[in-house]
Amino acid sequence: MGAPSSRRFVAGLIRLSLVVLAVILVGEYVKRRFTRSQPVRVQREAPPTETLAPGDLRIYSADSAVDLVLAGDKILAGLSPKTVAKVKGELETSAARDTHGIGGSISQIVKQSVAGAIGTHASYPLSEIRDIRYEDDQIVVDWKNGRKSQPLLGDIKVNKGNVSSSFRPDDAERFVEAVRARMGLPAARD
Repeated sequence: MGAPSSRRFVAGLIRLSLVVLAVILVGEYVKRRFTRSQPVRVQREAPPTETLAPGDLRIYSADSAVDLVLAGDKILAGLSPKTVAKVKGELETSAARDTHGIGGSISQIVKQSVAGAIGTHASYPLSEIRDIRYEDDQIVVDWKNGRKSQPLLGDIKVNKGNVSSSFRPDDAERFVEAVRARMGLPAARD
């Protein structure tokens, strides 16, 4: 092994170590943030629209980047199928170009992992919600565990805009009414 190839090997190991460290740090940050703020779980993918049961509902943000789904006894929130397909396509195109050396291998592994998880949705059990309403252009939730009222999607931003206020008012109100009906709560509007 000559000097240039051993330097590349060491550089590749350093890059791999930095990627692993970054993944660990991001994982810990997400874990701490969500365990303190609200009862949230994750579900690999939201059900396709054609498989939703009577009374279930899916709405999309105004730009169709995000969806909210009332499915059974939970609310699912995540990237819309359209956005997932677009991101997966871009990742596949990008991964096809990154094929050289250990850096290319790491890049492909990371892109495949992201592509596999991109459709993941946050899952909020209805059993942990005390009340839900549409207020100040946002879907607001009161949790049973005593946490303060907060927008369903918190301060999450997509395309530099707050996701909580990205839904059309009529869609958001319809969604809130469907959730309230599923929970056995009276209608919020008169």
